[in-house]
Amino acid sequence: MGKEYPTVSIVTVSYNAVSTIEQTILSVINQSYPNIEYIIIDGGSTDGTVDIIKQYSDRIAYWVSEPDKGMYDALRKGFSKVTGSLCCYINSDDFYALSAIETVVEIFQKYENVSWLKGLDVFYDERSLITCIDTPVVVNNRFLQRGLYTGKYLPWLQQESIFWRSHLNELVDWERFSQFKLAGDYYIWHCFSKKEKLYILPTYLGGFRKREGQLSCQMDAYMIEMESFSLSPTLLDKICATCLGFIHRLIRGGAIYKLLFKSRTFYYDFKKNSF
Repeated sequence: MGKEYPTVSIVTVSYNAVSTIEQTILSVINQSYPNIEYIIIDGGSTDGTVDIIKQYSDRIAYWVSEPDKGMYDALRKGFSKVTGSLCCYINSDDFYALSAIETVVEIFQKYENVSWLKGLDVFYDERSLITCIDTPVVVNNRFLQRGLYTGKYLPWLQQESIFWRSHLNELVDWERFSQFKLAGDYYIWHCFSKKEKLYILPTYLGGFRKREGQLSCQMDAYMIEMESFSLSPTLLDKICATCLGFIHRLIRGGAIYKLLFKSRTFYYDFKKNSF
C-alpha cells in the first residue's frame, strides 16, 4: 500500500434488516483500510434496524431513514452522496472480507487502466457459512450489453464483489436506475461496459447470502426489466456465449484459463507479496 489513501465510498441500503445489518456494518467499519466514507440509506425500517445504525453513527459519514420507492431508489440517493474516488455497495444482509478494501485499492493504485473490477464469486447461507467459492467468468462487453450474463448462457456478475472508480457513475442514468425493481445491478454493469472492461481479481472480497424469497428469485420479471435496456443478441452471440460459458465451467481457475485470460486477471504473487 502506498502512502496515499484515496477515499472509498461504500453505500448500504436497508429495510427491516435487524437480523443482518450489524454484520454488514461491522464488515465495513472494521476494514483494514483507513479511509472509508460509509453511507447508509434506510427505507424507514420499523423493526429495530435504525437502532443498530445509530449505535455506529460515529463511524458512518451519512445516514438517513425515510420512505423510498424501493432498493434502487435508495441506492440512487446513496450514490448522490458519494465523494470518494472509488466506490461500491453492499446490501444489508451481505458482508465484506476484512481486507477487501485495502486489496482493491492496491489494484486501482497499481493499474491506472483499471476502472472496474470484481473478486471471486462467493455464496453463504443464513448462518453466514460460506457454501461456495467460484472463479468468476471473464466478461465480454458485447455479451454483457446483450443480456447474456443471467445464468442461462453465462454466469451472473456478483454485485457484492464489484468495485469501480467513481467517474464511471457519470455513465449511469440514475433516474432510470431508480425505477427498476429487480435488474438495477445489471443496468449499472450495462452502462459501465459501454466504456470499460471488467477486470478479475481472484480473491475473496465479498459474498452473496442466499435466502428464500429474495428479489433475485423472480426471474421472469427480472428478464423483462433487463430486456428493456439490453440489445437483442443474435444467434451467433448466443452460440459464442454458450461456448465461453462452457470453457469457463470446464477449465476455470486452471492453468489454461489463466493463460487465456491473463491480461484481464490479477493473481497474487507470493514471492513478491503483491498482485
